[in-house]
Amino acid sequence: MMYEVGNRGYWVEEEGQGEPLLLLHGFTGSTKTFHSMLEHLTGNYRIIKIDLPGHGRTGSIGKVSMERFCRDLAALLEKMDITSVTLLGYSLGGRAALSFAMLYPLHVERIILESASPGLATTEEQLSRQAKDQALAGMVQKEGLESFVSYWENIPLFQSQSRLPDDAKKALRQERLNQTAEGLSNSLLGMGTGHQPSWWEQLPSLRQPVMLITGQEDRKFQLINQKMYEELPNASWQQVEDAGHTVHLEKPKIFAKIVDGFMIE
Repeated sequence: MMYEVGNRGYWVEEEGQGEPLLLLHGFTGSTKTFHSMLEHLTGNYRIIKIDLPGHGRTGSIGKVSMERFCRDLAALLEKMDITSVTLLGYSLGGRAALSFAMLYPLHVERIILESASPGLATTEEQLSRQAKDQALAGMVQKEGLESFVSYWENIPLFQSQSRLPDDAKKALRQERLNQTAEGLSNSLLGMGTGHQPSWWEQLPSLRQPVMLITGQEDRKFQLINQKMYEELPNASWQQVEDAGHTVHLEKPKIFAKIVDGFMIE
C-alpha cells in the first residue's frame, strides 16, 4: 500500500508475522528484488519491502537525499507502529540501511549489508563520483530507459549475472525496465554514492550486530568490505563462492541460510 510521508508517497508491501525484517533494494530494483531469496527463508518474520525513491511504485518523488530518505523511513516506521527493525539492504539499499542505522540507531536491532559500502572517504572521491552519476543521469534521460538498461546490465559489476537461468535474467531485465528515466535520474542525483555522507569514520561507533555479505567474484566490494569488517566492532562477514555482486539472486538458498542464521544469533 501507499504511505504518505510529508508530501511524498512510498509504496510498501508486507507479509508474514514475527520479527520485523525490512528489505531495501538496489539501484534499478523494487520490492521484487529479493523474491527468490525469500522463498528459502525458514524463520518467521514480518517482511517489509519498500520501493526506494525513484523506483517501482514509489516512482519519481524528486531528488530525495539519503538523509531525507532516512527521515522519511523513521516517520514511516512510526506510522506502521514499528519501534525497531532488522535492516537488510543490497547495494544502494545497503548504503541506505547503514545510513539509517547511523542516523537513527535506536530504531535498528541488527543490520545485513549485501555488496554495500559506507560511501566515499574523501571529498575528491565524492566529487568524482558525483560527476559520473551526473553523466549517468544525463544518459538515461537522453537515450531513454531501454537503452540505459541495456548499458547497465552489461557493466563489469554484473558480469556474473550472465550465468543466471534465462527466466531469472528475463525477470531481472523486466524489473529494470519497469522503472522510469526520471526516477532513476533523480535517484542517482539524490542518493548516489557521491552525494551521501561518508560513514567511514563513524563505523567504529556502530554497536549493533552487522552481517556483511559479498560474492567472492566481486573484487571491488570484497576489498571495501574487508575494510568495513576491520572497522566495525560487532561484525561478521560471509564471502559466498561462485557469486558476484548480486548474491541474493545468484545464490538465493545460501543467502537465505545466512539471513536465518544471523536472525537467531
